[in-house]
Amino acid sequence: MSKLFSKKTLAVAFTVILASCGGGGGSSSDSDPAQSSGDSGGGQGSGDGSGNGSGDNGSGTLPDNEPGTVTVGDIETADLGFAQITSRDITLPNGQTNAREVHGLPHYIARTDSTQDDNLESVPMRSYTAACATDTDKPRMFVSKTLSEGSGEDEVTYGTVYELQYNPETSSFDQTGNTTILKQCYESHGIAASADCSRVAVLCNTEYQANERYDVQGDLVEQYGSDWMKMENNISAIDGRIERDIGLMISTNHSQYIGYFTDHPTLKFEDFLPGLKENFPETDFGDSPTFKTIKGNEMQEEMAYIVEQLSEDDYNAMVEYIRANGYKYNDQIWLMEWDNLALSEKPAAYVVNKMHGGGHAGAQELIYVENDSQGRTSYAFSVTARVFDSSYGGSHYSAGMTVIDRDNWSLNMSGSNNRGWYWLCGYGHVLNIRAFYNPGNEKYGAICTSDGGKYYQSRGLNTIAIKMEDISSYSSFEGYYNYLIPSDNAFFSNGGGHTVVPVDKDTNLSLIVSPKYIDDEEMNRFLQSEYGIDTTNEGPFDEQCSDNTNCFFSYMSNSDNPTIARQGLRSGDALESSSLTRIGIARVDGDGSIEGQGFKWLVEEPDCQISDPQLIDLRNGHYLFGYAQFQCISDNLSYNRSSAKNGAMRMLVPKAYYVMEIDADLNILQGPVKLTKFGWGGLDEPVFLGNGKVAWSYIKNPTIDNYGGGQQNVWQAMIYHSNSVN
Repeated sequence: MSKLFSKKTLAVAFTVILASCGGGGGSSSDSDPAQSSGDSGGGQGSGDGSGNGSGDNGSGTLPDNEPGTVTVGDIETADLGFAQITSRDITLPNGQTNAREVHGLPHYIARTDSTQDDNLESVPMRSYTAACATDTDKPRMFVSKTLSEGSGEDEVTYGTVYELQYNPETSSFDQTGNTTILKQCYESHGIAASADCSRVAVLCNTEYQANERYDVQGDLVEQYGSDWMKMENNISAIDGRIERDIGLMISTNHSQYIGYFTDHPTLKFEDFLPGLKENFPETDFGDSPTFKTIKGNEMQEEMAYIVEQLSEDDYNAMVEYIRANGYKYNDQIWLMEWDNLALSEKPAAYVVNKMHGGGHAGAQELIYVENDSQGRTSYAFSVTARVFDSSYGGSHYSAGMTVIDRDNWSLNMSGSNNRGWYWLCGYGHVLNIRAFYNPGNEKYGAICTSDGGKYYQSRGLNTIAIKMEDISSYSSFEGYYNYLIPSDNAFFSNGGGHTVVPVDKDTNLSLIVSPKYIDDEEMNRFLQSEYGIDTTNEGPFDEQCSDNTNCFFSYMSNSDNPTIARQGLRSGDALESSSLTRIGIARVDGDGSIEGQGFKWLVEEPDCQISDPQLIDLRNGHYLFGYAQFQCISDNLSYNRSSAKNGAMRMLVPKAYYVMEIDADLNILQGPVKLTKFGWGGLDEPVFLGNGKVAWSYIKNPTIDNYGGGQQNVWQAMIYHSNSVN
């Protein structure tokens, strides 16, 4: 059976992420009153984020994976002086195009366009890579990507995995014929491989309760997960809300549910207006009232009045519309593994997450560690996670990191030897989570960006935290905070945490994007008056600060200290200096704590926004660091980030990319050098290929002047060769 999944039905329905909660463990409902659930003891909030499953919920069975074909084409080489880049054209499996990124996804200076206009040009959905045989002269790279077929309402998406092998004679990749089309998955994400390439695994996003229609090897969530992890849906709670307070439900989700009335072929607002005026004499309905213009304190009562006037048929149709558009239930994530099998063979499948929520704000990265010092073999992956309010139908977003014991296919989510956490990473709603593993201390961890102001209580400040796997009170500990990013909404932030790269067991490098929002003179005054620091002797990590105090957090924790008044992030007349971004790296300890240190701002531009950073260890004392340049003040163009209609693509598609090499002390050793023909996805990460080589894959024509579009069927597989290995 060759059933495919419709992206229109399955993809996340975010227009904005849930409104800011009062705390990291708060719950959010899509109506008032919000009702707290669970054991993490935060505040309350409201919002309209929703995720959708497949829509058929139980008919038929899921298909198996199928063989596929990848072809390779032209090779191109660029000499950077201190390195070379070789690129080879790769036609995606069976000639299909890649899927576009889900709408509403937050990037570091923008978001993908709104859900109201699916036809707008977009950017490629994230892809993932894994390398193996890196100690040989013919290392291999596995790529996980989501493909697209059809368009509009007929578009379907599904995953794919294919293998490429390095050819030392051409310094580029060859195809191996080892390819599969994952018809079981509507998306495929993180991928990992054993060192000898014998074992390959990928994360598969699939339907709500899909394991009931497919032969999986195990449901690890049901066997080992917490109660929250097993709560897949809130359908019964929403049914209760429909029976209890449908007028309130419509009024507080006006934009989501009012579509039933505005799109109805016969219902007209004029038919209800006389009765509304009679029953609500104090309300001014204006000269041209419509269903969309109802607002104000009486909105709930007015919508309830309209509902009461409906015929039985129209009422029942409206209830079905709400059910179809208002259900929030979690899709599943499977870990699919090929153990000494060709990719075209049927993999083993394990259910590893039921809190996915139908959408993903953060990267779903998969890490594999084989036979550590304690003899453990494990997988770990990061994912945004939704907790349901079982009594009222609401939900709250945070993020989890699941560690899977590969030796016996189990989870340990509680107790003294727990690994990972199912939810809660950062204060507020988590917008992005990126996993990492430090082989020195053998700990998994993640860097999380959330919308809660932990230190400086101003609405919408994004908190960047690092959380490790072995914390003892995982249900309430949010991680160690590294930095704050100002924003006026969860989806409209200028920055966030990107990745963490281990240096040794006691040191990690934490990479972020942020604007500058404290004036230099003001910060110098604070350091001088509060700490007696001579600011003329500047060090990269504010090393003159107190051993137990981070100067930046000390400044932000005092509400008397000013921040730069920043341009409204949703729109503005033009780009200005307060919205420019910079990229910083900090050395944090093995637990992720940054106390006593600060970020070294490695790249700052006085004219342009910069973003999409990359950092990877070349394993010879050098690190490859890259970033992208976006729109500039000198472009003199209007500034509107809310949709692609008015140029917001300038914040998603770079003008140019840059690469340089640095050391662990953040000194620039080589570069930067500008790239215009090669690039990378802003939420992708490269992979170490051995002997000073780094590999990744991305679309052709990636810069805005010659942008080839968000969907292409011929990509580039690129290899960076550092001269430092010589």
